[in-house]
Amino acid sequence: MKRFNNTERIGVNKVESIFLSDLKWIPRDILQSDMGIDMTVEIANKGKPTGQYIAIQIKSGSSYFKEQKDGKVIYRGSKEHLEYWLSHSIPVIIVLHDPIADITIWEVINKDKIYQTENGWKIGIPLSKTLDSESKKELLKTNKFPILFQRLQRLSADRFLMKYLQEGNLVILEIEEWINKTDGRAKMQILKRIDEQDVLISRLNFLHFHGPETLSVLFPWASFDVDEEYYEENDKEDFMANYGIWDSEDKCYIGASEDYNEMRDLLPKIRGIEGGSGEIINYRLIFNLNDLGESFLTVDHYLNYGKQLKLNLG
Repeated sequence: MKRFNNTERIGVNKVESIFLSDLKWIPRDILQSDMGIDMTVEIANKGKPTGQYIAIQIKSGSSYFKEQKDGKVIYRGSKEHLEYWLSHSIPVIIVLHDPIADITIWEVINKDKIYQTENGWKIGIPLSKTLDSESKKELLKTNKFPILFQRLQRLSADRFLMKYLQEGNLVILEIEEWINKTDGRAKMQILKRIDEQDVLISRLNFLHFHGPETLSVLFPWASFDVDEEYYEENDKEDFMANYGIWDSEDKCYIGASEDYNEMRDLLPKIRGIEGGSGEIINYRLIFNLNDLGESFLTVDHYLNYGKQLKLNLG
């Protein structure tokens, strides 16, 4: 699992904040599953996800700004990462963040901007090319594929999760929704179960979350069930708080004025659990592959099989 040091974490948080607050797009922090990609960002139009993605590699620290020439910061990388980025299904940009000077600059990774060196490659990133709301027009130009293909890129961005599910593994979505915020703010965490432990693999901050119906837009390849154990525990606590008969002498509940199972059957399948403050409702859901996800993986399998066969035949 990928681990960030404090300097890297500062850079990731800064970039996430710029995309979420300044550009109003949807950043997803990736903690595991992708070599050389720290975040994916889905472009949104007036709060609505478009299916257009950008992949991002973030380098944080003043040391990355030491080598400069002609108003550009020189970044040097390995050939392994470059080959991966250039062949990625989503356009890749590199972002450099200096936490001391609070400078954040970016450049798209493509062959026209790369200079080969003896030990790897380098790219010049203009100091004037700051990542902010003014970057929107240029960022939109990074993905030149037709919109239909860009929608397939959305599925490609979650290929790791889909394959993991197809192999019979458990993937969990936790959501904190701020119910009193007019912007529909929500924080999501994607976890996988390993040896009875939940391991965080991705984080997603989102604006304009409007309950469970939004999930079909964010994860078009998935359907969801509730985590029954989590919901039953909370449902029982809520039921007893509302309908329990309290024995003040023995300091315990001795029964209830309503039937628990009947009350629970009336609840929506997917619903939020109110937090203690009344400001947040929580969801804990289980991912399932839907027909779109299964179809995508089938096509993806045969495409990869064809590529491998072509390589083997020379």
